[in-house]
Amino acid sequence: MKKHILTFILPILFSQVNAQSILCGETFTDERDGQEYATVLVGEQCWMAENLNIGAMINQNGNNDQVDNSVIEKYCYNNDENECNGYGGLYQWNEMMAYQTGESIQGICPEGLHLPSDVEWMQMEMFLGMSEEDANQTGFERGTDEGFQLQVDGGTGFDALFGGIWYPDYGFVYNEDYPSPNGYYYAYFWSTTHGTYNNHYMYRNVNTQFETVTRWQAEWNFGYSVRCIADEYVTNYNFEFNGTNYEIVLDMKTWEDAAADAVEKGGNLVEINSLEEQEAIYDAIVNGAGIPEDYTIVNDGGGIAYVWIGATDKAIEGTWLWDGNNDNGGINYWTGQGANGSGNGQVIGGAYNNWGGTNTGTVNEPDDFMSNQDAGAIALSGWPSGTTLLGIEGEWNDINLTNQLYYIIEYSNSTDIKLKKPQNISIYPNPVQDIICFSKKDNQEITSVELIDISGKKIYQEGNKNFTRFSLDIGMVPKGIYIIKIYGEDNKLLKSEKIIKQ
Repeated sequence: MKKHILTFILPILFSQVNAQSILCGETFTDERDGQEYATVLVGEQCWMAENLNIGAMINQNGNNDQVDNSVIEKYCYNNDENECNGYGGLYQWNEMMAYQTGESIQGICPEGLHLPSDVEWMQMEMFLGMSEEDANQTGFERGTDEGFQLQVDGGTGFDALFGGIWYPDYGFVYNEDYPSPNGYYYAYFWSTTHGTYNNHYMYRNVNTQFETVTRWQAEWNFGYSVRCIADEYVTNYNFEFNGTNYEIVLDMKTWEDAAADAVEKGGNLVEINSLEEQEAIYDAIVNGAGIPEDYTIVNDGGGIAYVWIGATDKAIEGTWLWDGNNDNGGINYWTGQGANGSGNGQVIGGAYNNWGGTNTGTVNEPDDFMSNQDAGAIALSGWPSGTTLLGIEGEWNDINLTNQLYYIIEYSNSTDIKLKKPQNISIYPNPVQDIICFSKKDNQEITSVELIDISGKKIYQEGNKNFTRFSLDIGMVPKGIYIIKIYGEDNKLLKSEKIIKQ
């Protein structure tokens, strides 16, 4: 489990996760008002993928500033609350800062997130390909297409929402519902950083007129959109084994909720059918995701930590199924209880199993302890705690399905999962009409690029692309849905992404 602690211009640090960590790539709930926000990993920063929308709307009649009154206030475009629901609130700089000063402070962001500084904006821009020299410039002629990459369908997932602005002396101007006379619309985002003029502060502007990102300064009383960055975050861990993609989800859910999430994502809780698969999964848990063996405690499982798999006997006690989508069906691979229970357990049809005690030759689990253990999980240490009496790390145990644990999703089709590692390869635009671009931000060797149609037929392949940035003309390819696959050394899949050819 990788944890990132973001400190102003300091390197990434790693430590054990606490309750304030954001699971990047998933949604989180702002406990102040119950609103949910999507998040996205861009480089080593976890950004909100939506504009902040907190506070009470106040009408802007031309001279109605937001004030320090212990109530978060916001403007909504054209004084219409529906505009805030779609594009987030518009905030004056002092209101955004919660009437405090400093770089990268929380301000009005949700707990566990902070407002971006000018430098943090530059860090993201440079990750997307902007040179350091350009990043330090002001105006709109900075970089190349970083502004486009930040837009919806730009490939980053940042999904800049064109909420327009409140412009003193002019009013509300140019959001997506009310574009400029030339048909353009704009998103302006504050930073915490002072500009060179008195009471002016640095901002970013992303718009449909230019593909670049404008960096400039504005007076405090302009109303701009706000994005926040996670102070600390974790990411799900994705890996591949024998042509199948897996995702270790670092979000604690009950077994049934975990299965529901897996189905919603296009997969199921993992079903383990061989020793080789078991070893690959356990290695990914420990060495890939880096999950600490004490991240949680399951009292009915011997006082140790576990990770959910797709095994259950909740439909019929003692009849263990691989039912990772929780539809009360699946393959029956085990029946009865191990030696710590009634001792009548037996494998069905030679199926693979790894119940606790397998390593000793005496299978102790499942035992249906206290008659309410109906879901299977992989143990992260021996149990009972401090011993290996009933099982060792990596073996399975039956526990109460209401325990809240991390879990593993298996995707039967490799196109179902959007790989989150590495995030240093960008594919854009998407959807695409003719030219699709690729860029990478490190020295990782790219050995081949493939274009595959939905039937699995390979329609294009190019090798030895040790590139920083290149493009591919697919103008002659028929309209439809395709998969772009990028491979590295030893034919390792580095990125797989669905694209839409228009």
